[in-house]
Amino acid sequence: MLGKVRPTTGKVLESILSTLADYWEEARVLDLFAGSGSLAAAARDRGAREVVVVEGHARVAAALRKKMPVIVGVLPGALSKLSGRFDIILGDPPYGVPEGPATLALLSPFLAPEGWIVWEHHHKDAYPDPVPGLSLWRCRRFGETAVSYYRQGGISPD
Repeated sequence: MLGKVRPTTGKVLESILSTLADYWEEARVLDLFAGSGSLAAAARDRGAREVVVVEGHARVAAALRKKMPVIVGVLPGALSKLSGRFDIILGDPPYGVPEGPATLALLSPFLAPEGWIVWEHHHKDAYPDPVPGLSLWRCRRFGETAVSYYRQGGISPD
C-alpha cells in the first residue's frame, strides 16, 4: 500500500497554504486520508497548535507514526474516534473511492465555526454539492486534481 500513496503536488500544496495563509497559526487541524502526511506536516510548519491525522492503511500509518501521532482507521467509520471541532479539515482521499464523498458528507459537525474544509479530489469525481451543513466557497483545478474549499453557511474570507 505504501507505494500507492499519491502525495499532494507542490503546486497544489502551495496553493492550499497560500489560500488559507491567515488561518494556520494556532489552528486545530485534521488531516484525513493522510497518506504521506505532507498536508499535516505543512500545517504544523505553518504554526498549527495541534494536528490530528487519520490514515486507514496500517503500513502507511506506521510510516507516518515516525513523524507524527496517527489515528488508524478506515473512513468514514474512523470519524467516531475524533473529539472536538477543528479549524481546518484537510482531505485527500484516493481518487474514485466512495469513502471520499461519504466522509465529506459527514464532516460538518467536526468543523469549528468559521472553519475550513479543504478537499483534494480528481476533477471528475462526483462530490456532493451542497454538502450537508456546508457551502462550497471555491473549487480550483490543477490538471487532473481539483481542490474544493467548504465553509459552514457559506462564510467567505473576503
